[in-house]
Amino acid sequence: MAKKNLPIKLFQKRQKIDDRRVEGGGGDNVPKWELSGHLLAERAESFIAPINELIDVFQKRNDSREFIPATLKIDIDDNAIAKSHRKDIQKIFNGKVTKNNIIGFLDSNSAIVKVDSIEEGLQIKNNIANYLKNPRGISAIESIEVFKPFIVDIEENQAVKISLIDFLNYEINNAVKIAFIKYCTEFNIEVKEVNYSSGLIIFKIKNASKGVLDSISGFEALESITFMPKYQVETDSIESEDTLDIKWPTDGIEYPIVGVLDSGVSRNPYLEPWLLEDKFSSYPDELIDPMHGSCVSSIILYGDQLQGKNWTGNTGCKIFDATVFPDQKQESIDEDELVENIREAIKNNNHIKIWNLSLGTASESSINDFSDFGKALDDIQLANDVIICKSTGNCRNFEKGHPKSRVARSGDSVRCLVVGSVAHSKNTHDIADINHPSPFTRIGPGPANSIKPDLVSFGGNAGLDGGRTIQNGVNAISHDGSAVKIMGTSFATPRVTSLLSELNFKINETFNPTLLKALAIHSAKYPTGISLPISERVNQMGFGIPDSADEIIYNDPHEITLILQENITRGEFIEILEFPFPESLIDDDGFFYGEIKITLVGQPVLREKQGAEYCQSNLELKFGTYENIKNRDTTKANILNEIGPDDTQNVLLDSNYKSLHLKDTESEYARERVLLNYGKKYQPVKKYSVNLSEMKDSRQRDSLANNRKWYAKIKGTYRDFAETLAIQDGEELNQDFTLIVTIRDTKAQKQVYNEVSRLLAARNFMHSNIKLREEVNVQIEDEI
Repeated sequence: MAKKNLPIKLFQKRQKIDDRRVEGGGGDNVPKWELSGHLLAERAESFIAPINELIDVFQKRNDSREFIPATLKIDIDDNAIAKSHRKDIQKIFNGKVTKNNIIGFLDSNSAIVKVDSIEEGLQIKNNIANYLKNPRGISAIESIEVFKPFIVDIEENQAVKISLIDFLNYEINNAVKIAFIKYCTEFNIEVKEVNYSSGLIIFKIKNASKGVLDSISGFEALESITFMPKYQVETDSIESEDTLDIKWPTDGIEYPIVGVLDSGVSRNPYLEPWLLEDKFSSYPDELIDPMHGSCVSSIILYGDQLQGKNWTGNTGCKIFDATVFPDQKQESIDEDELVENIREAIKNNNHIKIWNLSLGTASESSINDFSDFGKALDDIQLANDVIICKSTGNCRNFEKGHPKSRVARSGDSVRCLVVGSVAHSKNTHDIADINHPSPFTRIGPGPANSIKPDLVSFGGNAGLDGGRTIQNGVNAISHDGSAVKIMGTSFATPRVTSLLSELNFKINETFNPTLLKALAIHSAKYPTGISLPISERVNQMGFGIPDSADEIIYNDPHEITLILQENITRGEFIEILEFPFPESLIDDDGFFYGEIKITLVGQPVLREKQGAEYCQSNLELKFGTYENIKNRDTTKANILNEIGPDDTQNVLLDSNYKSLHLKDTESEYARERVLLNYGKKYQPVKKYSVNLSEMKDSRQRDSLANNRKWYAKIKGTYRDFAETLAIQDGEELNQDFTLIVTIRDTKAQKQVYNEVSRLLAARNFMHSNIKLREEVNVQIEDEI
């Protein structure tokens, strides 16, 4: 195998040449589900009663709170949920003023509509009565009812979380909060507002009773009352007789820093040399049990040595102890307290860019909505420009012979790099084979079919012996410096954290969270011997196990990795024609060949109250060939771009490839092959890995003839809610993203790195080797 010592490359789009404007198009065909005649009339008639009920609500309302809008819950037909039909639904509820009264989604199909006044309610009633003017909007709605908050049944003296409706108006929301506090005070109820994120209005009552809930259930802006979740760490460990040499920082050498959000880190002989003097703690020493945090930190520092493997390539890093979790034998912690501790720790130390969070909850994530905790982590990361590596959570279903649970509610963060566990070894009673998902790891998909976990690493194995759980843990160092074996996704996560810290340190570029995520995901492979089909691999293992740092940042002569870091604004797209694909990769039949691996990671637009549509932005990617560049007539309607490609063929489509390869789980390339149909899914992470030689013969002839040219196209799209709100607020919607493309000669014959380097220069792409802290002398023959 050729030596990897050639740095991966950054390149830039060509200004003006590669910029395009989004063009309109498409007709207005009548959908099959649109009603007519008596069916349309009956549907409209069924909506009148709930509107009358809403008007009655206004008339009976307390005068001091008459400013609070009333709310409806509408259920939308599955077939009409698409963005293209949203305007027709809005027309019914917008009254006489042009605005969007659909303010949130409860799940994928149920929306909340605000109604500001009796007059607006009467206008909505009139819109429904005139159903012939908007048959599509009426048909798209299955039912309407006055919104009723969800209120959990509780026992005495339990902490509850109270969510208020976000009316998308600062003044109204502020007045609502004041009114709610006053309302509670009248009933002698003590409430506290807690900070999750800017789009969530949440209060907490510490010792609630059923009577308390009954008292506040009538507040007009109440959305839900639920239990305040509690969080925990699992620290079951087994003593080990293994020994390990203490490693020491080298004087005069700078090291990366990792923030450990955990139960505390002890200053034992192994960790002391690497622990920063400065620390953050939400608790006094007597309320701290550093066992869990010390084990996590030991894997960040010594993970490769402990297992005798080069899994991360970490050469050492400083540890910042952020104690956000108390000794659970003495004190429990509620979700809002944990969020507050994490926010304060990161905000006060946001010069530290990589953080580890190996804490979780036993609750499974929702199918259709993202957790408040996940949203809070997303908000914290964006506000402080950091990455949190988060465990996917553990479950004990294997002890009962049940299927694995889905990712925990604490592991559904969109911006976090969420990590699951695979088995490092297999003993007599262990359930999982080596390199397969651990019995205790939680799996995907996340809410709204999001890909979670993102990655996996080694966190242990487990089995049963006569009904008794047998642990096969990974090696770690306990708080007292003794060697232990311990299992859990908590101890897979720090390996990925360690890798990211090493990558961030080695790469001497401006910190970019999408770049680091993309590099780790781009490098990931599935272990040898995994027999799962592609879609199930992604559910169980995300995109696989990432490579070590040096393997990620270097190429060999027969491959090249190109990185594009850009921002794309709504109404525009990037179309790179004459993409520098190596012209030497032509087989004996005259077709292009080789492996293409592409990873696209965006910084998504998120809106907290949109249910399954929490992720409001998407990046669409096409990569392939075209015949020629053609001139376009911009005098015609909807034609805005003067040039464009002719006969484009997207080589990333799974339908291009032979079914026998799609089903293949045994070949060496099966470890890397990623052919997913993302369709219109709003996924901030997309990865493709294809071997052009596996393409169907007919598609090869259409797509890979040696006279064709290559292109890449990236287009940003947004949901209707984000677009409407942006227009109201004067916001310009945009997304930062990182695109990574690796092209490899599968025959290891052509000098791909040299050739593509020359093509970049010849085609006027600004490009450079990625800046690394340690310079390597690289000889590139004839490079321009």
